[in-house]
Amino acid sequence: MGVSRWIAIAFAMVVPGAALAQTAPADPAPTMLILDVSGSMNRPIAGQPKIAIAKEVVRDLLAGWPAERPVGMTLYGHRRPRDCTDIEQVRAIGRLDRSEAERLRGLVAGLTARGETPIARSLTGAIPAFGGRPGRIILVTDGREECGGDVCQAAAELARAGIDVTVDIVGFDLRPEEKASLQCVIERTGGRYFDARDRAGLAGAMRQAAAGPELATLEVSVTESGRRPTEAARVTIDGGGHAGLALTGNPVRYQLAPGSYKVTAQVANGPVSAPVEIALARGELVRRTIDIGSGTIVVALVAADGRPIPRGPQVQLREGDRLIGALNEERARFQAPPGRYTVRVQLTTGAFQDHPVEIRGGENVEQKLVAEIGTVEISVGGRFAAGRGPFPYVELQRDGRFAAALSDNPARFTMFAGSYTAGVRVDGVLVGATPVEIRGGVTTPVAIAVP
Repeated sequence: MGVSRWIAIAFAMVVPGAALAQTAPADPAPTMLILDVSGSMNRPIAGQPKIAIAKEVVRDLLAGWPAERPVGMTLYGHRRPRDCTDIEQVRAIGRLDRSEAERLRGLVAGLTARGETPIARSLTGAIPAFGGRPGRIILVTDGREECGGDVCQAAAELARAGIDVTVDIVGFDLRPEEKASLQCVIERTGGRYFDARDRAGLAGAMRQAAAGPELATLEVSVTESGRRPTEAARVTIDGGGHAGLALTGNPVRYQLAPGSYKVTAQVANGPVSAPVEIALARGELVRRTIDIGSGTIVVALVAADGRPIPRGPQVQLREGDRLIGALNEERARFQAPPGRYTVRVQLTTGAFQDHPVEIRGGENVEQKLVAEIGTVEISVGGRFAAGRGPFPYVELQRDGRFAAALSDNPARFTMFAGSYTAGVRVDGVLVGATPVEIRGGVTTPVAIAVP
């Protein structure tokens, strides 16, 4: 799925003692406006044809379009009725100076709604306009595909083009079924849908679409073996249409479109750190520290048959008794100075397993750890009724020692695979002791009767 990109402005924040930060300007992502000028745009809203409303709104939008933001325009249905090939790129993507904006506004003012709605073909036809760069399409339409095209397939072709083009759709007076027919385009390209029912709604939707997604902020600090370097650091990011976007300072701060990025750091002419992958969401502030000379280990939990273990167990990186970090992720990523560590896999019951690992400076290492985890569900009968209090105190033991306990009925334990004893603690005595074999990936039911 594509990621929306509109503006990627990078700037660095200078802190006391740091070298003067450099600002690395990032080119705004190109945008192609695709306007529906089909015959249905002649239908009125509040006594005014939709095409007249759309022309006013688009002309106002172009009048305020920032010159530094590359934009192009494609029209369909504006020249010939009943012609599904009536698609024309009236402006290639490029920066919009004042004279060109006026030319385009004049062209829009003279449009007449005549033809069909070839949405799929207009989307795929826009691919070459981006010249291999990531970008966005803003499609303004008042209807569904009318020319036998497959808009879902067109969205898939955009994804296969490998240039990360996002499609935002402004639906002008669309019926629910028409909106539903375009939903796959939004989902497959990572775009947004804006609904407009009148002139004010269309103007607001167009402004929102043109403004692009809310940016994320990434702040990166750099250390050397855990200490702040005396010289300024150079931080470089790749991703989101950027290759080698670098800033100097410590920390440095980027404002970026949502997406996934790889970040490296270097101090003076020293070694470059191992790449760190960072995912950014809309409006999010993410602070990360990159340690030069550190290494990265990615811990993936798998069962004995190699299948991934779903998120749930906590993965900890420890140095002796000191906790370095803890993550509840299927692929837990840790960065630390070179050395020998312990990865602890800990369940919500408190049960854990330790695995020795080694982190080497400047290297990214992925390590799969086998952790067979299963579930036992213990139902207690007799004096205790299922689902009602008082609840029994159900205890699990392993090798004669306490392993876990719950006060519930049934009591559900997620544990490492192995042989256990289950029972109910009554007046300090374990009653109804029952052998239990927990197997990885399996839920085992057990019944215990307490007279």
